[in-house]
Amino acid sequence: MYHHVKELMYTVRVDTPDPKFGNMLLEQFGGANGELAAAMQYSVQGINCDDLERKDLLMDIGTEELSHLEIIGVLTRMHLKPCRHSRTAAEADPLIAIAGGGGVDLRNSAGNAWTADYLKVTGELDVDLRNDIAAEARAKITYERLMNFTTIRERSMRCSS
Repeated sequence: MYHHVKELMYTVRVDTPDPKFGNMLLEQFGGANGELAAAMQYSVQGINCDDLERKDLLMDIGTEELSHLEIIGVLTRMHLKPCRHSRTAAEADPLIAIAGGGGVDLRNSAGNAWTADYLKVTGELDVDLRNDIAAEARAKITYERLMNFTTIRERSMRCSS
């Protein structure tokens, strides 16, 4: 059973919305290495697990990944908000502006729909856990690449020079 806590664990703040960056963030929302895929992968692995302790662990991780999905979704929507009212922002990505109303959708940054093909579930816990480790590494590198395009990263790089 899921329980939604109505406040985020971390404050999500965007000083200046950037619809192009918001589109990049969709990769971590609905992309192959994103939070939706992680939440579904761990949850399905948990549902398929016969060992009750490991099942519980996988379901807890899947639930945690859903919270990551919420944080990324809120952050992405903040960046995409100008697409709702600005023609220039809408022209940058008509799919987001027109079809999605300037919000998140179950798509990646290229506009491709999320698919269960992103999931790797074999029913063999040792194999699935190894894949989970690799999936976490892919998500981490995606986040690192996204951080390279933030103004926070740019400011910290200027400060260290």
